[in-house]
Amino acid sequence: MDSLDSGAAAQEELGLRTVESLEDLGDSLRRLRRRHARRQRDALLSYRYLAEKTGYAHGVIGGYFSGKVLPPPDKLDVLIDLLGVSPAERREFARVRDAIEERRRRPTMAQAPQRERERLARAGTGRPPPEAVAASGFLYELLTRSGKYRARWRTKLVSGAGAHVAIADVIAEYLAARAPAEPPQDPDRLRRRVVRALARGGPETALTSTVLEWFIEAFGVEREDADRLRFLYTGSSSIRYVRGDAEETKLPIFDAPEARHRTVDMREYHYLGPDGLPAVHRTDQIVEAVVDGLDRIPYMADTAMLTVDVQNGGIPSPLYQIRASDGNVYYALDILLERPLLRGDTAVLNYTTTFSYPEPPPAEVRRGFRRKVDSYMLWVRFHPEMVPTSVWWAEWDGVTGGQITRREPVELGPELETHRFLQGGAAQAVVGFCWEW
Repeated sequence: MDSLDSGAAAQEELGLRTVESLEDLGDSLRRLRRRHARRQRDALLSYRYLAEKTGYAHGVIGGYFSGKVLPPPDKLDVLIDLLGVSPAERREFARVRDAIEERRRRPTMAQAPQRERERLARAGTGRPPPEAVAASGFLYELLTRSGKYRARWRTKLVSGAGAHVAIADVIAEYLAARAPAEPPQDPDRLRRRVVRALARGGPETALTSTVLEWFIEAFGVEREDADRLRFLYTGSSSIRYVRGDAEETKLPIFDAPEARHRTVDMREYHYLGPDGLPAVHRTDQIVEAVVDGLDRIPYMADTAMLTVDVQNGGIPSPLYQIRASDGNVYYALDILLERPLLRGDTAVLNYTTTFSYPEPPPAEVRRGFRRKVDSYMLWVRFHPEMVPTSVWWAEWDGVTGGQITRREPVELGPELETHRFLQGGAAQAVVGFCWEW
């Protein structure tokens, strides 16, 4: 009887009995974190500490605790175990987490009319909904980049038929195996649904939850990729994918060999000084070699007034100039890796850039991506002596002299900081923050 009572009391303490939404789950996780600190008579475990212990991304953990991101079951178990849950509490966390996921997949009848009104309103604009565009873009990237998903449909390629037909054949095969008693899908209709699902923002873009699940099941999409697709489709504000519309002519193009690496993950931390100028910029980057013998990673900036300190992963070369096809001069150095990498090997780089601008640069920090980066986070902190009046997350159509094509206002946190996490990554895009003093 005591164990039952103590279990009920613990659930009350963590608020698990009243969890109905993702925000409620985040509140219960924050309560658990505070309880752990009280029991240990110590400070709250930081998100960075939890990231180091679990191996999860710092920004993702912040999303879990803020109630913006639904943790996968296995990641939730690891996280709450670190914070000292009992077996009964672990089961209750699993129950409420699964209930939230179920509600998200099956909207209630009360939600449906509003969603239908929103769908009709969007239809009048001729533009596909942004969540469908985001999910479509990430789905396209998954199926076209090297790996098992692309290999799956390439086995179905027939001369003259095209990739969409091959992809539709994979889905048709899955549907036939799932329900052999049902009549097969009309091939032309299925191909059209595939074309619309992979249109990536074109006016014909259309992706339903049913079709999305067909792709996930037919291609055996791994849990992490599947979670990203579902988060994007439901319009998550914290997990996004940006397939930008930056103009090729406004992205710096250099007379250089094809990239010998890809960036798996990049986190940037940008600090402004009391004069409002960039002071320090820290970068954490995970790269994967796409060729054998990768021995260096290029780093570029728009000014020579900087120093680069590599704390982990290699040593910096001397700074040199490089001219892009648009005539602009950039400054570059190579981070010489500690050892050459074979294809598929990864390396972790941590480096800090310190700036000394002779005159104020534009009130912004932005990063351009020609090729896909799988995961990206940009964090900015302002100095208490120089606080902006307004801050926006923005996308530009180019790196040098580009115009803002989209922007949305953001609020600064208690320490005058803000961040944006693109767990779905970014490609062909220029993204960042801009502000006004």
